Amino acid sequence: MPRHLKPLSREEHVRILASCLFFSAALVYAQPAPTAYSIHGRVLDETGAAVPSAEVRLYHRLTQVQTNTRTNADGLYRFERLAEGEYLIQAQAAAGQLTAEPTMVEAGKTAAPVDLRLRVTARADRVTVTAAATPESLSAAGKTLDVLDRDTLEARNEITLIESLRFVPGLRIQQLGGPGSFSRIQTRGLRAADTGLLVDGMRFRDAAAVQGDATGYLGDLQLIGSERIEVLRGLGSAIYGSNATAGVINIVTDQGGGPLRGEIAGEGGGLGLGRGSARLAGGALGNRLNYSGGAAHLNVNGGVDGVENVRNSSAQGYLQWRPSASSSLSGRSFAGTSTIGVNSSPQAAPAANLPPSGTIPAIAVDRAQMLLGDQGRPFSWGNATFGPNFYDPDSRRIGWFSSTMAAWQHQAAPRFNYRLSYQNLLSSRDNRNGPAGSSFQPRFNNSSLFEGQIDTLQGRADFAMARWQLLAFGYEFEREWYRNLSADENPDPAQRVRATAQASQRSHSLYFSSQTRLLEERLQLHLTGRYQNFHLSKPAFTGGAPRYDGATFASPASAFTGDASLSYLLPKSSTRLRAHAGNGYRAPTLYERIGTSFFFGSFSPLGDPGLRPERTVSFDFGADQYLARDKVRLGGTYFYTRLQEVVGYINLLNDPWGRFGGYANVGGGLARGAEFSAEFRPTRGTTVQSTYTYTNADERRSALVGGLLQSIRVFPHSFTAQITRQVTRRLQVAADFLAASDYISGSFFTGSGNRPYLFEGPRKLDLAASYAVPAGERRAVKFTLRIENALNQRYFEDGFRTPRAWASAGMKFTF
Repeated sequence: MPRHLKPLSREEHVRILASCLFFSAALVYAQPAPTAYSIHGRVLDETGAAVPSAEVRLYHRLTQVQTNTRTNADGLYRFERLAEGEYLIQAQAAAGQLTAEPTMVEAGKTAAPVDLRLRVTARADRVTVTAAATPESLSAAGKTLDVLDRDTLEARNEITLIESLRFVPGLRIQQLGGPGSFSRIQTRGLRAADTGLLVDGMRFRDAAAVQGDATGYLGDLQLIGSERIEVLRGLGSAIYGSNATAGVINIVTDQGGGPLRGEIAGEGGGLGLGRGSARLAGGALGNRLNYSGGAAHLNVNGGVDGVENVRNSSAQGYLQWRPSASSSLSGRSFAGTSTIGVNSSPQAAPAANLPPSGTIPAIAVDRAQMLLGDQGRPFSWGNATFGPNFYDPDSRRIGWFSSTMAAWQHQAAPRFNYRLSYQNLLSSRDNRNGPAGSSFQPRFNNSSLFEGQIDTLQGRADFAMARWQLLAFGYEFEREWYRNLSADENPDPAQRVRATAQASQRSHSLYFSSQTRLLEERLQLHLTGRYQNFHLSKPAFTGGAPRYDGATFASPASAFTGDASLSYLLPKSSTRLRAHAGNGYRAPTLYERIGTSFFFGSFSPLGDPGLRPERTVSFDFGADQYLARDKVRLGGTYFYTRLQEVVGYINLLNDPWGRFGGYANVGGGLARGAEFSAEFRPTRGTTVQSTYTYTNADERRSALVGGLLQSIRVFPHSFTAQITRQVTRRLQVAADFLAASDYISGSFFTGSGNRPYLFEGPRKLDLAASYAVPAGERRAVKFTLRIENALNQRYFEDGFRTPRAWASAGMKFTF
């Protein structure tokens, strides 16, 4: 093994892609041209009338290839040049208010038209790809899954990923300020690092983050080129690997296809917010070439109390070429850059204001005194127990990311398909600060730069053993690298800091998946398993004495994981029962294995090269009940997760690396609870949804003074309600309400350690409205209005200020 692995160069990336594509293309053209088939039919409403401009999506069950089109003026659709096999087809119209249940059809078996009938229904029968990594009906999945499609998000005028997820049951969304601020997601009472983020099924995470997750970039992710967001609650490790023990969030890029369509939009308003965006999608050459792309720029000038500043530019694009009916080459890019003003962290009040023991009630400094603190002037604490995030004029974070994927798929036989994919993920976060601001500040301007790179190569083979049995086997190679540069601007060159630590590791994974459908697909069983091993390189240090001398850097412990899910439909009562159980893992990150801190001219080790992967066992079970001709859906789920062993930061004695504190394998925790949801669609233009989540999460060992075991930041109780109403053909309105119980924060150091603070939960009402003015047969101008926190509640997230009532208005041109 080399002493140090460097990140792949651009030339190496090109060679990897070129080799894979040349090999795959040679296999395609060495075989006879496959027979091409077609699927066609009409989309009708409940009265039997044709529905023009309906969106129709076709999913190949074996190859996972998605093809999109729209109906013509007579309600006709047609898909050409299709490979043999089973497909799921679905349609929707009227901004998702009318839907058709996914229908299975076999290309090559029949040439008869496949008519799709739209109706008003609360049945969650969208086709999804996240639960099993293959297309399946949402209502047939044995796992707990939610889908947020573009129409739903546009009705709420959502512009960022983090806000769009706020009303999903089981998810705790925390945003430390206004749009673009630092955000985190906790699923079912577990930690932020336990929820994985995917883009088109490929992991999106930061190799330089302490826990290797995507949390540092969640606030940067705008909704620009996504078709839908799929949220899996429960174990995802067996399919998606590390950082998926609580669930995964999959951003599915618009696959393009069909007639040219797009939009240009702009909005502005409170918090000094301004945003512009553009989006385009379509197909060419008879849908042999499909494309989509979008870009957006967000600017927040002032934000909460005039102390926040955000600039964010993002772009997302997709391109697919289908050289034959049985093969496709696709590429996707998702990138963004941002500059965010970072204020000081909230601080505990003087000891005289705090109770001598127990949980501290969170009482903020009076707003007038708070504004004095923002100006760096003396202020009165009064009876406050904490000070919020005071303004820091010279602290900021400059970050960017780039995720690029290329994939080749080839159906080499009617029952066999293989797929090769490669993703390059780059990330950079530069935290800069200076002497200005309150609390503790550095003497000179300084910078702490974290850079990461992850290269992932996957190969997967899918076999249709029978109509009721799909098998998949895969291999994954991943190589990650990170570098941390610490530097300052000390005027004395001899004392100036410029220290670098960098490291890398490789991993190999084998996985399998089995999907069985029996009893006319009323019974579905899904089994998955995964094995992953790791190879660690020796870290490199400059600007200070190296650490981890004498370490052998033998291969750390491997990870084994598997899970099973089951669903069964009782057709007479329209009841679906489901269950999901298994074990999960999170691989220790490079920082946890060989990370360091740099202080007073030397590196201090924090990691342990021999850390074992975290281990988790989990199960959930529930039911979905449909009533009133499927216009009402009721759902309930019980969940249980035990973190058997985790990686935590603890105090150490007689450590072989000379650490007084660092990362080690420790006992985990326990989270259990219940999720309930209801959806009611009384008319074509009205949707009412509501959720309630109960979460009881505890730690095995407390990190707080007093020994409190309750997990921090978790809402024990949360309730949401949403209503969307198409008032007229032109006017649409929506309202969303979130209420949650008080929660514990552990972010305040009081001199004796971190003490628990009790913060009031939110009561947040958001309103949205849009009015469309037709400008042609397929063109329209839409005016939008969004009001956030309409109840004007003042609440804090871990002591950080959040926006009170504010609004923005905009205009969108669609074609």
